[in-house]
Amino acid sequence: MNTSHSKAIRQWEQDLIDSYYDYYYHQILDPLYEEFQRWKVGELTHEDMNQAIHKVHKENQKLYTFFTRSRKDLVWMIQCDRDWFVAWAANHPPPPGVELLPNFEETYIEVDESQNS
Repeated sequence: MNTSHSKAIRQWEQDLIDSYYDYYYHQILDPLYEEFQRWKVGELTHEDMNQAIHKVHKENQKLYTFFTRSRKDLVWMIQCDRDWFVAWAANHPPPPGVELLPNFEETYIEVDESQNS
């Protein structure tokens, strides 16, 4: 594999990881932002905010653990989030040589149980 090809694959993988990281940070932090807005106008108490921050901290720890895996594992695990990955990959097609997970719907083989009796 030539160097420019390797760089293209590495860049695509990094874009995938960065996009997924950003997506999940929004999943965690956007609701907290909304909670801060509600607290700011007096709809929530300090205790409510303390609980919301604690919940986000726990979720952030899970996210950190997920993203400290090897690059290869991350690329494969992100692809397992099929809905997200298919939507992302539509606008970010992989360069040649990227090993993708098979499409689960295409590889699923329905077994005719009547033939097994």
